[in-house]
Amino acid sequence: MKLAVGLGSNLGDRRSILEMVLRRLDARPGLSVVRTSRWYRTPPMRGGTAHGWFLNGVTLLECDLSLEALLAFCISLEEQAGRRPARFWGDRPLDLDLLLAEGVVHDDPALTLPHPGVANRPFVLVPLLEVWPDARDPRTGRPWAECPPAPGPRPVPVGVTARPFAR
Repeated sequence: MKLAVGLGSNLGDRRSILEMVLRRLDARPGLSVVRTSRWYRTPPMRGGTAHGWFLNGVTLLECDLSLEALLAFCISLEEQAGRRPARFWGDRPLDLDLLLAEGVVHDDPALTLPHPGVANRPFVLVPLLEVWPDARDPRTGRPWAECPPAPGPRPVPVGVTARPFAR
């Protein structure tokens, strides 16, 4: 299944952390990184407790794992990077969010797909459309590209262009 994962970091060597996570995702049996967006520099979410700016992006995966297995793997990557339980959008060396799986609606206390913040967060929607321009909301069938612009600051691209994953 085609699946999009949001990546973010605002502590440490953010770019190195995110690039390392891409390699680990691609090395996991049952996962293949297809394309990754540019990295975007974004301020912390308003109302949260984070202080440093984030580096965010989205990666498009081909995934043969169950959603539960992928979620568990992402949580383990966050923990290995030093993430501790944070309250209300706090500082973190790594944040991974399952955003969207092609044609999948999943409502569970541990995981909701599509991610409820996709349309409301420019730092999610902009890089998502960069790697998956024809993505559709599986609840409505509407293209994500037709979403009205979300409020808030626009993410600032750090990289040159979206890129296929280099193995």
